[in-house]
Amino acid sequence: MKKRVPILMPQMGQSVAEGTIVAWKKKVGEAVQADEVLMEIETDKTNVEVECSATGQLVTCLKQAGDRAAAGEIIGHIEVEAADEPAATPHAAAPAGDAVTVSSNTQFRINHELPEINRDRYSPYVMRLAMLNGVTLGELQGIRGTGRDRRVTKSDLLQYLARRPVGASTVQAELHNGAPAAEDLSALGKVVAMTSIRRTIADHMVQSIHTSAHVTMVHLVDVTHFVELRDRIKGEFEQRFGAKLTYTGLMIFVTSRVLRDFPSINASVAGASLILRKDISIGCAVALPDESLVVPVVQHADRKSFPEIAQELDRLIACARARDLTRVDVEGGTFTISNFGAFGSIIGTPIINQPQVAILGMGAVVKQPVVLDGQIVIRDRLYLSFSFDHRVIDGAMGGRFLNAIQKVTETLDEKTLNLETL
Repeated sequence: MKKRVPILMPQMGQSVAEGTIVAWKKKVGEAVQADEVLMEIETDKTNVEVECSATGQLVTCLKQAGDRAAAGEIIGHIEVEAADEPAATPHAAAPAGDAVTVSSNTQFRINHELPEINRDRYSPYVMRLAMLNGVTLGELQGIRGTGRDRRVTKSDLLQYLARRPVGASTVQAELHNGAPAAEDLSALGKVVAMTSIRRTIADHMVQSIHTSAHVTMVHLVDVTHFVELRDRIKGEFEQRFGAKLTYTGLMIFVTSRVLRDFPSINASVAGASLILRKDISIGCAVALPDESLVVPVVQHADRKSFPEIAQELDRLIACARARDLTRVDVEGGTFTISNFGAFGSIIGTPIINQPQVAILGMGAVVKQPVVLDGQIVIRDRLYLSFSFDHRVIDGAMGGRFLNAIQKVTETLDEKTLNLETL
């Protein structure tokens, strides 16, 4: 007796809600072996090869190369002998109690904007899943919710999708009825399709704005001492440790130490709960040549010395630009730093990397006249922009956090940075 095992889009990192299929490594009808590479998936963070979860025959591919799917969504099936059926799919697990079946001719549609709708009844994840599957606003409102206060849960939506008729109009069609056709757009200028990574980043940023109540605070930090130290020892530092002495590395070092005293900032949101993360792992936004970006993570940054952070940061940046990051390199981030100052910007308002609750932006280091002890002197100064989720962090905590970073940064010495021998 044969049974069908669903192939699910894997969850590739806590903040990654979906992925794009780059290529299937097997064709429908071909035999597959457990643990052999079945397909390649692309996210806004990295490319990942996904192994087969069972031995059998690939019988359906519901998503093709270039299509996107939400984490946990069924994208194909493997037919296996009943005795060989795995107890669980290792790459992603369907929600408990969900008996989901999808016809091979179901027309999935990819949409990019979340509608304005009752957020008390629909979570951002449910809304996103509805958009990805072309569920209309009317359909969504007609689903009977089994959650608290009749809230529609992921399980409710997946069960609806399992028996949903094919061919309904999409939410995007309802929201954008009368949008200009491609030929009309070409009259305005050259039409260039967004890359898969850029589309994913765009969706992630829009989702973040819809999810969090963003507030940004700015502090001006005096980094004159570090600039002088860097100018004096950067050559010897690179020769000894094989890594560059950077402002980003400095801020990862400082922030990871300060976060120990601010557990509500080193946190993530899960529904109505706040998870105070036991590890402190700092993500760092890295711009790529194709104008996209990735966010590799310095794992356990608070346990690393400054030279160790510099070495790991150099490795991650090199891997990111070579598109050689692994899943481990992009998973587990609890806080993010974005250095837009590398491009000359002085102040910015970064967007939170969900499901984290805050992000720190670094402007360019600039020389400014400052009154110090009654004298006008030139100092090297850096604007830090701290964006946080006001649902979790209030202004007082945000101010204390920035004050702590400022004080630690301005009082750093060679001994604290493990550089006294240089």
